[in-house]
Amino acid sequence: ESEAKVSVYDLGVMQAAAVFEMTRSFNGVTFQLRPHLDRLLRSMQMLNIGSPSPESFVDHMELLCREVIARNDHGPGEEHRLLIVVSPGPAPMYREIAGAGPTVLITDFPLRYTTAGLGRQFTEGGTAIVSSIRQVPDACVPSSAKHRSRLHFHLAQEEATRKGADWAILLDTYNCVTECPGANIFMVEDGVLFTLEDNCLQGISRAFVMEWARTDARHCVQRYISVARLMHASEIFVSGTPFCVLPLVKIGDRVIGDGTPGTVYKKLLAAWSNSVGVGIAEQIQAWDAAAVCR
Repeated sequence: ESEAKVSVYDLGVMQAAAVFEMTRSFNGVTFQLRPHLDRLLRSMQMLNIGSPSPESFVDHMELLCREVIARNDHGPGEEHRLLIVVSPGPAPMYREIAGAGPTVLITDFPLRYTTAGLGRQFTEGGTAIVSSIRQVPDACVPSSAKHRSRLHFHLAQEEATRKGADWAILLDTYNCVTECPGANIFMVEDGVLFTLEDNCLQGISRAFVMEWARTDARHCVQRYISVARLMHASEIFVSGTPFCVLPLVKIGDRVIGDGTPGTVYKKLLAAWSNSVGVGIAEQIQAWDAAAVCR
């Protein structure tokens, strides 16, 4: 980290013109690396960042990611968190000084720092607010691209923190639910699993949940969801790479279900943990407990 350098003229720095991916490992093995890299390429194409050959780019990035992991041993019981960022490089007016071509960053960070403090939500459930900050419309920045233009997420999460909540839920300009900063939203109604249509990032963890639902012989319906419908769900949970899935038990003053993590969520978490050979909740809770002891 002390030797890393990025030009102050880089468009990722000056305009947040960059795309990124974050991965995590289970027992040191990176989860869904190839799908993350495929989505990185799609995001680059949507934002016109470079024009790499699709197959060779993903293959090359996978080799680089595995090399970075091999060079970073975080110690016993730790997991890798890769952060992969690609920007267009310096703005044209600065290229004579700073050079041309995309900037590519791949960093490996101990996952426990990213999940710090989340352990309690696995058993207690998280709380949320419906934020006054809106999702950026697709006409401005495509929500299907995983980009670094995330000021709206920052403002929404700051609002949630001020109001004593764990999560912010953003609406679109039509008052439909979209996503939380860094997480997709699922709800259960009459035993059926619902998630958002196309007004949110198509998350890698979201795709895993939807595939689990199919193998569990459970319907997972994609549709636009109103706040009123969300509030009357029997269960709500969010999915995201670092923590996989976390339940929401309260939105504003409204208690969801009986105010505890629901049965569908518990079944999903157990199945996910079993498939990767790691107790997901227990691992993060152990890291939190060790941090308190220190």
